Amino acid sequence: MNAQILINNGTNWFEFSKSKTGQLDYLGKAAASESFDICDYEEVTSSTYFSPCEYTFLCSELNQASKIFVAPNVDISDRDTFSYLVHIGALLNAVEAKDSLLAGELYLHKKAVFEKFSPLTKYILEDFSAEILFSLCFGRMKNADENTIPLIFDSAQKKLNLDLSKETLEQAYIRYFRENKTVVTLPIVGMEFYNWKKSSRILNKLICNLSDNILEEAEKIRKAKYLFFGSLKVAVQIEPYNEVDKNAILVCIENVESKLFGNQGLEKAGHVRALAAKVIRTARQTQCSYKGKLMRLSDDETVIQIAI
Repeated sequence: MNAQILINNGTNWFEFSKSKTGQLDYLGKAAASESFDICDYEEVTSSTYFSPCEYTFLCSELNQASKIFVAPNVDISDRDTFSYLVHIGALLNAVEAKDSLLAGELYLHKKAVFEKFSPLTKYILEDFSAEILFSLCFGRMKNADENTIPLIFDSAQKKLNLDLSKETLEQAYIRYFRENKTVVTLPIVGMEFYNWKKSSRILNKLICNLSDNILEEAEKIRKAKYLFFGSLKVAVQIEPYNEVDKNAILVCIENVESKLFGNQGLEKAGHVRALAAKVIRTARQTQCSYKGKLMRLSDDETVIQIAI
């Protein structure tokens, strides 16, 4: 099976084509790599605008570096095509991993690049567009204005069946979450007020204790570290007794050092942003807890996935 352009994100392969007239097209998720003979393909490394190396922890679906494989007879050297292909892999991976916040932030970061091929980008984002818009407009401390992201907003508007002359965006999401089961990713806010820490002196000492075979030991430590962070239990539940916000949604995560010693128990880590919490609580008034998953840890933020 021959393919013109392939993007590999670990276990996932995505296929693109380029016509003789220079038209780039997205053909969707490709079959397993065994179906392709890429021995003679040119390999191009994706842009570092998103790099797993910048994170303390990433869920396994996101902890991948994209590579582009180009058939010998295909020219992608023009500025727009090359720029699009080296950036789109991370966005494809974020959508595949159901990380609505990351997908939205990657889009915003390289909006000019992605909008050079608006139909392709819109097609890639449209099935997850409502969740992406929610994370951008309700989940962040610096929320996006729907007027600045028309490509995402147009797709989300159709999925939400939104008529702004009849309801607000907030009301539309309350209706959407009542009628649909989905997942969104949101940053934890207010972490500075609680004791939960993503780093551990003990864990760092274990990581630094390498033997002479650095490569082999480093690989063992890497796997152990990611298995450890991935195993941290996350509790996301309502906090109706919160004196500041009756709609508060609290996030608790296992204490890192306590888990190393085998001690059970979770610790307050922070809250879901108030705007997002209000929508979720209003949509699901009798629901007390939400399935949570740790998605990303970095120096700047801790992001969880919430099933609504």
